[in-house]
Amino acid sequence: MKTLKFICSIALLSIICGACETPMTDIPRSELPQAESKLVVSSIISPQLPFINVVVTESIPLFTDTESSGSRVEDATVRLSDGANEILIPFDAEKKLYSIPQSKFPISGSKTYYLTVSDKSRNVTAQCSVPGKTPVIKSYELDTVVVDDITTKDTILTLRMNWRDIPSDTNYYKLSAGFDIEYSIGFVKDKQVKESRVSNHFYFHWDWQKGKNEYFIDHNLDGAIMNSPLAKITLPRPSDNILANGKKVTVYPKIKIPEIIIEVLNLDTNYHKYQRSLEVKSNSETPFAEPAPLYSNVNGGLGCFAAYNAAQVKVVF
Repeated sequence: MKTLKFICSIALLSIICGACETPMTDIPRSELPQAESKLVVSSIISPQLPFINVVVTESIPLFTDTESSGSRVEDATVRLSDGANEILIPFDAEKKLYSIPQSKFPISGSKTYYLTVSDKSRNVTAQCSVPGKTPVIKSYELDTVVVDDITTKDTILTLRMNWRDIPSDTNYYKLSAGFDIEYSIGFVKDKQVKESRVSNHFYFHWDWQKGKNEYFIDHNLDGAIMNSPLAKITLPRPSDNILANGKKVTVYPKIKIPEIIIEVLNLDTNYHKYQRSLEVKSNSETPFAEPAPLYSNVNGGLGCFAAYNAAQVKVVF
């Protein structure tokens, strides 16, 4: 009887799936939903960011013949205003985005900013308000852990921190910590192992533990001390280099970290809603789930214009 039920279930699933497979060519083009390509704008502003950056692309509508490629739009007019002053943000060909140093148009807490982006046929607007307050980082703890692997040892740098919640408001937080690191790598040249110094930027990861990440809401914690999960990052490991004669030469990284910047970002509602929509979308990408739209606060287009104000601590070595 169990075997019969299993066979019937397979047959029913085949009927259902077969009914879903309707070729798009069977539907007249006139009956398909029509849509125009829209400007897609992405920008995060903050008093702590050295540049004001705006990324402008365009959407590719489904079922529609369009010349849109979804690539960067390089000929738009991008303006930013605080209600009293306005600045034109030029396109940076190297970065492939619109950018100006913040020194030319300082971003301040408690202010509302207005963004306008237009090209030959489209015009979109967005606004956001920079949070006026920053939390207070109370303490942090950095440590190193050596993890034995089958072939080598990994050195892991860990970070814990806590901060005091801003009272009397509903606050959305994001944790961030990173540093520039200089280290040595080895390579074989002229039958010898050479050493070169390189530099890269590394970020701590907060989401390696299931159910934990860098985002927080102060529900029922008004004015309380909030604690982070354990963040970690794997530091560069020694590199083994094999010469033509089979000899192995190990080059050790000799790591140098000038400073670590630890931040607690106080996010505006746009940043929080957009991030939340990303989480919902990633959790709904299954064959039987309802599609989840991404949050947008761009009028006439798509995208997100958001802001944050951050507390920072620099740990100098």
